[in-house]
Amino acid sequence: MDMNRRELNKINSRKRILKASRKLFSQKGYEETMMEDIANKAEVSKATIYNYFSNKESLLIGTANEVLDRVEAMVKSDNTDCKNSEQKLKIALEELVSASVEYLGLSRRITYLSSCEDSALYATSKKMVNIIKELVIDAQNEGLFLSGANADDIVDVIMGIYLITQFEWSHIDEYSPEFLKEKLDRFFTAMLSEYRSKSE
Repeated sequence: MDMNRRELNKINSRKRILKASRKLFSQKGYEETMMEDIANKAEVSKATIYNYFSNKESLLIGTANEVLDRVEAMVKSDNTDCKNSEQKLKIALEELVSASVEYLGLSRRITYLSSCEDSALYATSKKMVNIIKELVIDAQNEGLFLSGANADDIVDVIMGIYLITQFEWSHIDEYSPEFLKEKLDRFFTAMLSEYRSKSE
């Protein structure tokens, strides 16, 4: 029981630190935010932060992984209303985009860094691609997407939609949740139409 409580405290401390860092990076800027600032905002000691995160860059990785872990759990859950893998792809994309809206500048920084091979965040991009590719292959096996289509091409299209939301939809943080969902659905349907099985 004590072990469970200790583990829960660790998880909660980590979440508080990540939440504080996201707010401060967004409000003050990444470069201007110091570890002391994050410790004060999270109401933990600076030493506690270093127990979980070695530097500010690792806080960005933690933020990205927190979202990706949530998306992965969501699409693997049996408690979803999704009837098939294409619907799970839509839900995954919606969650990834929605998660970025609250801290848009920070999310754009993470997205950019995760595309750079020499960045420590590059692994997060690979993790995101792997989640999407697994769903694409499942959708092909279910006959929803053309089985002869290159799965990597379909992944590229979906990643392209995500990048458009990050860097082209300049006022995305002003969209209502309903408008964002409707716009994403429209893009998803239009951009994947040539890969969809004709029997659908």
